[in-house]
Amino acid sequence: MGFLRKYVFADAGLKILALAISFLLWATYTAEPYAEVGFQVPLEFTTMPPQLEISGDVPTVAHIRVRGRSALLRRMVPADLNLRLDMKSGKEGTTTLMITPEMVGTPFGATVVQVAPAEIHVTLVPRHGPAPPAA
Repeated sequence: MGFLRKYVFADAGLKILALAISFLLWATYTAEPYAEVGFQVPLEFTTMPPQLEISGDVPTVAHIRVRGRSALLRRMVPADLNLRLDMKSGKEGTTTLMITPEMVGTPFGATVVQVAPAEIHVTLVPRHGPAPPAA
């Protein structure tokens, strides 16, 4: 009984107050509605083969729909999202690249629900002139 009195019931009023404050914070956070917002995010082609370059009409942005708490989405800007397309296995000719929601980098608490276009066609041609220095 001494254990209960010393560790559990000691400062019971403060413990109940802390529990009430924690509950109010949790209730406020979970009561906030979810929302969806669309962003235009630039496509970033990474690890391009040094001897190849992109040719033709290739989309430069993708439309990304993001779902999350409305307070988070109000603070977000397109720079908070990134869409990197890895071109290291690119070969000369036309390649179809699939774009999935998992490829989009988002802040914690945001979820990508849609990406448009879902695929793009990229034509790689030999680079004219000296190749850029290797990194």
